Amino acid sequence: MTLIFFLIILLALVLSHEFGHFFAARAFGIKVEEFGFGIPPRIAGIWRDKKGTLYSLNFLPFGGFVKIFGEEGDGSDQPGSFGSKPAWSKALVLASGVLANILLAYMIFSFVSWAGAPQVISEEERSFYQDAKITIIDLAPASPAAMASIKVGDQVVGFSKIENFQNFVRENQGQNINVSLLRGKETLAITVLARANPPEGEGPLGIALGYVRIKKSPWYLAPIDGARLAWQTLESTVLGFFEIVKNIARKETANIQVAGPVGIFNITSSAVSMGLNTILILTAILSINLAVINVLPFPGLDGGRLFFLLIEAIRGKRISPKIGAFTHSLGLAILIILMILITYHDIAKTF
Repeated sequence: MTLIFFLIILLALVLSHEFGHFFAARAFGIKVEEFGFGIPPRIAGIWRDKKGTLYSLNFLPFGGFVKIFGEEGDGSDQPGSFGSKPAWSKALVLASGVLANILLAYMIFSFVSWAGAPQVISEEERSFYQDAKITIIDLAPASPAAMASIKVGDQVVGFSKIENFQNFVRENQGQNINVSLLRGKETLAITVLARANPPEGEGPLGIALGYVRIKKSPWYLAPIDGARLAWQTLESTVLGFFEIVKNIARKETANIQVAGPVGIFNITSSAVSMGLNTILILTAILSINLAVINVLPFPGLDGGRLFFLLIEAIRGKRISPKIGAFTHSLGLAILIILMILITYHDIAKTF
């Protein structure tokens, strides 16, 4: 079940991004040569529409692509070419994938706001919301809780206050304790070690607790709440990337937390156990992350191509197609190597 949801999430993220490029190119009269489902090598060409676009099925199911005529500088003298269009329209085509991911996140957040989204409230607010439950909201990797298969979203049963549960854990440090948890509709009895000397900031179990309730917005307020959630997620994601850059500059790589396909699969597994709304929220968060990653000015990404477009506008002449193609190919190769390293790290952390 986790694998099915993982593939659905991945397809939704990538295809929404590529459809953004596709529709923007069509809107500006630019020929789209191919829309690929999956990553080459190609298995088969499924269908060719009246405008000459080939819809293909490719070997690797993780993603998709749009091949736009003239994107690498060829055929710039032809009217249906990307290179023949003014800089502003080319910029919109390049940025449309990012905008499509943000739009997808906004739509999901708006729906979840109406259907019901988890909300963390304070101790003081709990007196107003009797439906709030003591819930695990964060989990340290390789902690006793993680080793005992406790998951984010599990609700602690048998305690009326977080303070009471924390006191119980402290009183039994150095011993195995029995914890009752509610996961979805299933009640679990889990034995977990309460460490006597935990790492700083983690606590004996390696969990963070909060009072969580399900907040539902009226239909007429859901679009506003959806926009607020999308903005908050975008803001925190951008700040997170700045924090990663700062940590790299300081050579504090131990503080960098990133996840590749394997890590996202593990996160998806937790989300599946918590229900459809959590899966949708995860999809929206990942969509925002994909948008921010793609807008970075790195060769091979949309942001890298936008940066090249800016250089061309400043110089008043085009960058050599050979230089552009080589630079973006090199950037993609670096990104693939980086993804392999992150995947290796995810696997090592999992086992």
